[in-house]
Amino acid sequence: MVNSLDDSAFEGFTPGYFDNFLDDRDYLYTLVHNIDWQAQLRAVRLMISRNRQAGEAFSKAIEDDAAEVRTYDGPHDDHWVNQHVDMIHESVYRDAAESMAAIGMIAPLVESTLGQSLAALGDMYDRNNISPGKQERWTRAQKHKARWNCQFYYNDKKEEKNNIILGMPQLAGACGLDKFLSQEFMSWFEAMFTYRNSMFHGGFEWTVDRRELFEKSVEKNGWDRFFSCSTTNGRPWIYYIKDEAIDALPTMVENMLDSLGRFTKSLPVELTSKP
Repeated sequence: MVNSLDDSAFEGFTPGYFDNFLDDRDYLYTLVHNIDWQAQLRAVRLMISRNRQAGEAFSKAIEDDAAEVRTYDGPHDDHWVNQHVDMIHESVYRDAAESMAAIGMIAPLVESTLGQSLAALGDMYDRNNISPGKQERWTRAQKHKARWNCQFYYNDKKEEKNNIILGMPQLAGACGLDKFLSQEFMSWFEAMFTYRNSMFHGGFEWTVDRRELFEKSVEKNGWDRFFSCSTTNGRPWIYYIKDEAIDALPTMVENMLDSLGRFTKSLPVELTSKP
């Protein structure tokens, strides 16, 4: 005999029983259920691996070419030396391309996940007619349509500015998400999105002013654990994400998903339930 829902096998289970079978990030589906994070991160890891293999192969080619130049003893020495210099010069841009590809895959995933999750949270507050409380962002944003959009920051003049580097931390603080995001993630977020903006608006070779501004940010915030740079005339020329930082990009996203999941799990039932 088939049980009805009223006499189902779920009856009698204590609240939170099924929490034992869920990972932290599984709770994020309460907010967003149309993003396949696992598949995306597998694809990112695959491309990072392929790009790394290509970079290592080119580095090996440079080493082999250097050995040939050292042993060459013929009439075309200048030609082979110039060819080797060209290979070294090309490697500078290859490394920059690898960094741009890596941040170009990760930053949109982070931005989309945070953006959709926080927008969905705002819809829950509105749908259930619940106030998010009194906090500086809500005072500044009032009923502005972008108040739950992490891409926007509200200044002390109550003006909205399209700036996710300031907007995400402000919104996270306003809704309580900041208590679940680690300080390491917040530093990583600022560093990577600052770099993303510079690369995608400035190309591989930024203006001198942009280079100097980024150099100051690296020194001030300790971002040298994330970035390195080639130099020209003793000054920064092209910035890269360090290999170990590139390898850690997917893991940092996974940590963010877990944090978002724990935050979602902590939300009161009157907020997550439908009216």
